This record gives sequence, C-alpha cells and structure tokens, in this order.
Amino acid sequence: MLQIKESILKGKIKSGEKIPSERELMGRFNVSRNMVREAIRGLEMTGYLEVHQGAKGGAFVRDFTPDRLSNGFLDFYIADKLTIKDLNQARLLLEPEVARLAAEKIDSHYSLILTETLKKEYFADNLEERMISLTAVHYLLGEICGNAFYEIMVNSLISITQEIVLNTFEEDDAPIHGVGQHDQIVQAVLDKEPEKAAQAMK
Repeated sequence: MLQIKESILKGKIKSGEKIPSERELMGRFNVSRNMVREAIRGLEMTGYLEVHQGAKGGAFVRDFTPDRLSNGFLDFYIADKLTIKDLNQARLLLEPEVARLAAEKIDSHYSLILTETLKKEYFADNLEERMISLTAVHYLLGEICGNAFYEIMVNSLISITQEIVLNTFEEDDAPIHGVGQHDQIVQAVLDKEPEKAAQAMK
C-alpha cells in the first residue's frame, strides 16, 4: 500500500514503531484483509518492514541503512549484471572526492575518532577482522564528508566489495591492501589538505 510506504518515508511512522493492525488498515483504507497482507508482505520484501510473530508481534518499521542499497548491488553482482571492475571504477570516481570533502569538513571531534580508527588497523588477526578494520576508515570518511548521498554510496560500495572478498577468496589470496596504506590519506585529512587527501585516496 502506497499510503503505508509514504507514512514511513515521511516519518509519520518511525523506525522501530509498529504499524497499525490489519483490522485498522482494512478500515482506514477500505480494503480486504488479503490486500493488506499482500501490501505488508511487499513492504517486508523491499526492506521497509520486519514482521515478528507471537503475542507481541506485528509489522515494525525497519531503520534506513545503506544495507538496503548494498544488498541490491549484491543481487546485481550475483546475477552477473555488475562486475568488480564496475565497482572499482565507481570507487575511483567517488572516494577521492569524499576524502577531499572530509579534509575540508573535519573538526576536532572527528580528528580524534579518525586517529583511533586508523590505529585499530594494526590489531586485526584474521581476514574478516582485517576487512572490518581496513574498511572502517572509508566508512568514517563518508560520514565526515558531509554529503549524505556520498556517504550512502560509499557505504554501499565498500559493503558489497567486502562481501565479495569474504565470500570469494581464501585468507592468503584475498585482494586487499595492507595495513598502513591509509596513513597518507588520514594524515592529509587531519592536516586539512583536500587535494592531497584526494590524491592519496586515488
């Protein structure tokens, strides 16, 4: 039902809140129970709702996260509609600009977080932990850059890249860069040197 989706998007029903019962929706929109259930099922499948069973169950609004977009990208990859080369080309265009903006926008609060995030790269033991620690800087720069669209895109591109690597490669042949290769990027951002940060990221 478009009305439910619109209420979610406009914040009339907030993340974590339970939507009205089937009976209420039937009366409000003058539709059958089957139509209500079909609408709820569709919103669940597209990530707007999650349905819980039991006495305290019902359909609850899901939080908006970049996972929605990255899961869609992953589906395209699995269906051979998207390649790693495509992802890398997108990252090559997007991430230097994100680093440049982050260098312009960074403040003392984020300087501390970015410094600590970089330090954690040196303490990961296995592939999964290394992937998490090595991608943390990218996620954080997306947050710092101040552009919500760029942040969503970076999060999605990094997330799908991470998923592909973890599900495709073994520990020893995973194509990830080593610890320390974010040092120049982070230093340029901390020094508030936008062009240097963009070049280091590239």
